[in-house]
Amino acid sequence: MAKLIATSAKQIGMFLVILAIVSAAIVAFIIYTLTMGKIREIAVLKLIGTRNRTIAGMILQQAVGLGLIGFAVGKVAATFWAPFFPKHVLLEPGDAARGFVAVVVICVLASILAIRAALKVDPAEAISG
Repeated sequence: MAKLIATSAKQIGMFLVILAIVSAAIVAFIIYTLTMGKIREIAVLKLIGTRNRTIAGMILQQAVGLGLIGFAVGKVAATFWAPFFPKHVLLEPGDAARGFVAVVVICVLASILAIRAALKVDPAEAISG
C-alpha cells in the first residue's frame, strides 16, 4: 500500500512539473504577443522619457494579473466541480497557498522575454510608421 501511495505521489508530482512548464510557456507566449502588439505604444513611451523600469513594471503587472485571474478561475472551478468527479485529490489550504506562489513566480519568469523585447525598442519607431 505504501508503494502505491509513493507511486501516485510521484505521478502527481511529475504531472505538476509538466503542468508548470506548459503553463509558463503559454503565459510567456501570451504576454510576448500582447507586448509585441503594443510595440509602437512602448516606443512612444520611451520617446517621451518613460524609464525602462516603468515599462518593465507595466508588462510584469500584466503578466501577474493574467496569472491571478487564471488562478482565481481555476480555484473556483476546482472547488465547485470537484464533488462531481468520482475521484479527486484533496487540496489543503497550504497547497492552495503554494500553488498561488507558484503561479506568481511562473508569471514573473514568463514575462522576462517580453520585457527584454520591449526594452530593446528604438524610440524612433514611434515616429517612423
